[in-house]
Amino acid sequence: MSNFVETWKGIATALGRSERWCRYMARRAGDPLPVFKVGGIVRLNAPDLEDWLARQRERSIRPQTPMVAEQDTALRLIA
Repeated sequence: MSNFVETWKGIATALGRSERWCRYMARRAGDPLPVFKVGGIVRLNAPDLEDWLARQRERSIRPQTPMVAEQDTALRLIA
């Protein structure tokens, strides 16, 4: 197997996701999918992908800390 994947279709197949999802993840602000373009061809290196997937797994497994509200707010049912 080569050390990289080219084209959005190939990246989507490698990740088992849609092309649209891959493009979205590449554009997001926090920790985007590590793709880059070489002469108009999109490319994803396998080691970069493995590192990115490890960070995503760690972030999803890490226990969530409850957010502390600055003020006591209660939800009210409005009927």
